[in-house]
Amino acid sequence: MALCDNGDYILIDSIPYLDKHLFARGISKNQVKAVVITHLHDDHCALFPLILMPETVEILTTRAIYDVHSVPTIGATFATTYKGYTKTICVIGDNTAMSAIGGLVAQGVVGAATWHNLQRIYSQHFDLLVADGGAGAIHGDPADALKSDADRVVFVHVEHLSNRFNTTFSLASSGKRYIVLDEDSGIYTSLINHYLSVWLGEPLSNRWSRSILAEEEIRHYNAGDVLMVQESRTRGYVYLILTGYCEVVSFDGEKLHSTAQLQAGEIIGEMAVITGSRKRNASVVASSPVTVCVFSEEIFEAFIASEGHRDKLLARWQSRLLLRQLPQFRDLVSTVLEKLAHSCRIFGLAAGQTLQPDAGQWYLLVDGSGSCNGCSNIVQLELGFIPFAAANLHAFEAECDCCFVSIARQQAECFIAEVRQFSYLLRKYCISQQQNDYDWLLGNPESTTGPD
Repeated sequence: MALCDNGDYILIDSIPYLDKHLFARGISKNQVKAVVITHLHDDHCALFPLILMPETVEILTTRAIYDVHSVPTIGATFATTYKGYTKTICVIGDNTAMSAIGGLVAQGVVGAATWHNLQRIYSQHFDLLVADGGAGAIHGDPADALKSDADRVVFVHVEHLSNRFNTTFSLASSGKRYIVLDEDSGIYTSLINHYLSVWLGEPLSNRWSRSILAEEEIRHYNAGDVLMVQESRTRGYVYLILTGYCEVVSFDGEKLHSTAQLQAGEIIGEMAVITGSRKRNASVVASSPVTVCVFSEEIFEAFIASEGHRDKLLARWQSRLLLRQLPQFRDLVSTVLEKLAHSCRIFGLAAGQTLQPDAGQWYLLVDGSGSCNGCSNIVQLELGFIPFAAANLHAFEAECDCCFVSIARQQAECFIAEVRQFSYLLRKYCISQQQNDYDWLLGNPESTTGPD
C-alpha cells in the first residue's frame, strides 16, 4: 500500500520488486519519504530497494518487531486535518483472527492492553480501515470487522469474500486507489514550490511563485504518451513532472537512443528557453502514468532573465552533461545528478600544465590524458580525496588539453551520508575498479572461523 499525501508517499511495507511496482503506478522514487514495516517476513521487508532511493527513506516501526503472525503484527493509524475535517486511515498488519488472539490472551502470551487495543481498532470510526482478512492458520477473519464503524473496510490477503461479507466489505487488489481527500489542483502548490526551489538551488521568491503559478495547468498522461516531439518548435510551455517517469529519446535517422530517465521534480523544456533555440532537441515520452504542471514559457523566461539565473543554469547544464559521462555517476537518477551539478566545478588544464591536487577536493578527469605517478597516457583518473579509497596526491601533467570536474570533499561526504543511491553506486564502482579490502564488505563465509 502506498499512502499519498500532497505528492509524498509513505509505503506500508517494502515488497519484493518494489521498483517495478512503483514504476507501474507512476510513483517516483524521490516521492517516497517513509516506510512502515509491519513484520519481518521477506514479502514485507525487502529493504534493499531503499538503498537505491535518491533520498533517505525513514523506517517507521516499533522497538520489538516480529517475524510471525501469531503475535499481532504492527499496524499504523494516519490522520490529517483538511478544511476543518479530520480524516483517518488505519492499516492493520498481518495477524490472526481475534478468536485466535483471544486464546493467546488466555494463555498469557498476548497482554490485555494489546487485546483491548485491537478490539477498539475493529470497532471505532475511520475513513478507511485496511485489515487482514486471509483467515486460515495465520491470517485474520473478516468477521472481526462486522462491528466496525469505519466508512470503508478493505481486506487484504483474500481473493473472494463469502456471501456473508461481499455486500459489506471490499477487497484490495493491485492498482486500486482509495481517495480519502478529493484531489484539488491547489494541493500541488506547495509541491511545485518545493520542486522549483530544489531545481534552482535556492528558495523561489513569493513574487515569482505567484507569477509562474498564475496560469499553471495540471495535466495527466498515460504510459506511452508523447509530451514533446524531437525537432519540433516549442508551444509556449515548460513542464514540471509531479508524479511518474518519463524517458528522453532521440532518433539519429537510423536508431532510437534513450538518453535519460526523468521523474518527479524535474523540469522538461527549460533548455529551449534558456538557450533561446525554441526547438526540442529530443522527444519526451511518458514511461508510466505521469502528472505534470504546465506553466508559461514566456513567464518562465522572464523569471530566468530577471533573477539572473541564465548563466548559472547553462553552467549547471554543462556540468550535468559532463558528470553523466563519468562511470562513477552514469547510473544516478537525474534528480541526484542535478544536485551533484550544483556542487561541482569544471576547469581546464592546458597541455604541459601540472595539477597538484589537495586532499580537500575530489578531482575527476573528464576529457584528455596525461601522466601521473610514473604512468602516462592516463584517460580515466581520480585525484585528491577519493571516496572509499586512499587519497591520490600525486601531481598530474597534461599531455593535451584536459577537462576536470572537482567536488569539495565536504560536499562529497554529505552526499554519501544523505543520498543512499549515491553511496551505494559509488561503493559498487569502487569494488569493480580495485581489489582493496574495504571495512564495509562482508568477508568470505567459507574462510571464517569460530562459532556459527
